[in-house]
Amino acid sequence: MCPEGQGEQRVEGRLVTLVVGHAGSRVWLGPAWAVLCGAVASGGLSVQWRTPVVLLLGVLLADSVLGSMWTLAGLDGQAPRRKKKGNPGGQSGELARPRGSPGSALLRVLDSSKSRLASWASRIWPRARGSILGWGFLSLWALLISSVLGSVPLGLTVVALGLAAWRLAMAPGEGLLSSVLASCYLAGLPWLMGWAAFSDLQFGMNALRPLSQALVWAAAYATTFHAYRLLGGQRLGRGPNLLAAAHLSAIVLLVVARQPLLAGGVALLLLPQLMLQPALLSMGEGVWYLRRVQIFTMLATMVTAMAMMA
Repeated sequence: MCPEGQGEQRVEGRLVTLVVGHAGSRVWLGPAWAVLCGAVASGGLSVQWRTPVVLLLGVLLADSVLGSMWTLAGLDGQAPRRKKKGNPGGQSGELARPRGSPGSALLRVLDSSKSRLASWASRIWPRARGSILGWGFLSLWALLISSVLGSVPLGLTVVALGLAAWRLAMAPGEGLLSSVLASCYLAGLPWLMGWAAFSDLQFGMNALRPLSQALVWAAAYATTFHAYRLLGGQRLGRGPNLLAAAHLSAIVLLVVARQPLLAGGVALLLLPQLMLQPALLSMGEGVWYLRRVQIFTMLATMVTAMAMMA
């Protein structure tokens, strides 16, 4: 006999379970704030019923749906290592085919395809099969929500789905490329989504200037978020330097854009972050530092968003 309650779980009949709750992070700089900054930068916020609805959908898409997809795509970490073959020399027990024999090139292509298929079946599928259903369900929701926001957010969502699919299939480690793509996915793309949802962007020569400006400020936000990820990962040598560099770059861009007051505001918001860095280095706690400086960083990113609106 099955234990009481165990049989009920097996016959519930549900395909997907949704769990809604707070992510537990006390660091607020992320996709949700990126959407809000992008919306402010668009200059399209107005006192209408559409504004809070679009903002809510944008935050739901970037923070909850796409953020969950990125986490789901990276479950189980690295793919398991291949088992070594029984042959001590590491070579296959089959006789090697002569390279000069007829059809050898075709046979090599077939062998390569067969090897890749076997690698996918043995390494990728066992890791991804537990996440593939939920990932597909979230993909449908992402496309549905982004289609309501507009054509540009829909295109950005397709790009985000491509990045999440790459992470799901390749299971990359925490290398430089993977970390940069994570910052683009979780910060840069949400900033652009918030901007595009409220800007009446018409593709053409007149759209090049606002689009280029949006890309620059989205990259600045992604750089700041990347510094936060480094600090959260206890990389205390590069994280503070990158965070300061992101603020200094924003100050220079604001000066070039002839926004001296806003540049001075970002400079003032940078000072308390620099003043706390000696305590960070002495304590060695990156998350402690982030919790105390995040309000200044969030205000600085909002100030840079206001520069594009001005």
